[in-house]
This record gives sequence, structure tokens and C-alpha cells, in this order.
Amino acid sequence: MGLLRKSVFCAATAFSALLCGSAQAWWEDGHQRVCDLAMAQVQSATRAALANLLDEPLGKQCSWADEIKGKRPDTKSWHYLNAPPDTRRISAVPRPKGGDIISALIEQTSLMKHGSTHQRREAVLWVGHLVGDLHQPLHLGYASDLGGNTYRLQLPEGLGKQLQEKRDTVSMHAIWDGLILRYENDGGQAPSLETIEAPSLEDPEAAILAWADETLTVLNDPNVHYRHGTRLQALDSHYLTSNRPAVDQQIYRAAKRLAALLDWAFSTKS
Repeated sequence: MGLLRKSVFCAATAFSALLCGSAQAWWEDGHQRVCDLAMAQVQSATRAALANLLDEPLGKQCSWADEIKGKRPDTKSWHYLNAPPDTRRISAVPRPKGGDIISALIEQTSLMKHGSTHQRREAVLWVGHLVGDLHQPLHLGYASDLGGNTYRLQLPEGLGKQLQEKRDTVSMHAIWDGLILRYENDGGQAPSLETIEAPSLEDPEAAILAWADETLTVLNDPNVHYRHGTRLQALDSHYLTSNRPAVDQQIYRAAKRLAALLDWAFSTKS
């Protein structure tokens, strides 16, 4: 669901070299950064196994799942799950027959560990991408507005120039996909990777459901203004800066959890 501006992240950590590049948005660049940050944390055996499995580094292929939508339209629904308003538990949401992000991520996680070589190679690309999508709150948004795609806010001209947007309105989905990260001002002190707790993966399916529930909590936060009755008419700089810490936190969570899934799948344990 990249990414992270260098003024926020250039701290003296083991990951500073990755974090201090110029940021674009939680679109193609964002997905690459989630994957790159995850790869910086995996065990050496996992890194070696992935180098043998993949033709290119995972970060360079982390948007593959978006790129194939035209050729494989059956996978379009794998990137999201529309949760009705006020949903607190993703397990309460009916799963559509055509697939959804939860079902796809659980299936691909299993294939990443237990599948054939071809299946594992493709599953790694799916998991790398879908973990990022799962942490972008609007990927669990309402069906009525297509996950925030038809919830549009007026964009003042001056702010539009800062965001490199020529349109006079922008969707809430795009704001969370990338515009919060593209904004020139800092959004506050970001967490460090070390402060994000490493997940337990004794039951990967349960972990994925828990991560989705956490994302729903972000979506329902009043500061996000997504819930009906709290919606905004126009975008302003305060919205972008006040929600930046939540976006940074979700990106870090995604990277930490992706690393754990990769280690789980490519460990020598059964």
C-alpha cells in the first residue's frame, strides 16, 4: 500500500542508506521501498535463497502485481477487500467469489513456502506487493466509494503545485497512496524500524487477519476523515502533515512483517 522522505528518516540506523533516498509516493516507488526495507532485515539464508529464485532484486519487482492487471484481470480484486462502514474485524467481512486481498495473501503465503519453484517465484512477488497493499488503509475501504476512489476532495491551486497535481480534485485513495508522502513538509518524527515489534508467525493466517484488523483501526481513526459524518470537502496541508505519522507507521509495519513472512517461508524448518 513507497516512500519515506529523507529529512524524516536519515537517522543513524543500520537502514539509513535505504531510507535516505529521494521519496516519491506510495505507488510504484512506495512498494519498492517496502520490499527493500524488508530485504534489509531478512536473514542471510533468506536473502541468498531469494537471490537464487528471482531474476532481479525483489524491490524492483514489487509492482509486478499491478503491472499484470491488464493481462490477468482476474487478479484485480486481489488487491483489496471492501469492508462495510464501522467494521472492526476483517473476519466479519464476506469474501467475494472473485478473490480479495486477504484470501490472496493467505494463499500466496502458503505457496511461497510449499509450492513448486515456479509457484514460489510468483508467490514472492505477490506477497511482497500485497503486504504493502494491506497496510494502505483505503485498500479496506467501502464498496460505495470504491475504497475512497470516488470520495474526492477539492485541491487548492497552491497545494496542487506542491503536490505536482494539475487536477482540481483528488481522491482520498490517492491521498493515502502517495500524496501524503509527496508533500514537502515533514509529518513529524517517524518511528524507527527497531520500534516495530517483529510478528509471531506460528499461524501466518491469523497474523494476516490481525494486521488487517489493525489497518481497519487506522481507517476508522477520526483524523483520517473517512467515516461518514466526518468527511472533508477540501484537502489542506494540515491533513497531509497530521496523517503523515500514520502513513510512516504503516510502511514500517509492512516492511517488518514482510521480512518475517520471507524468513518464515525460506527457513530450513518445516
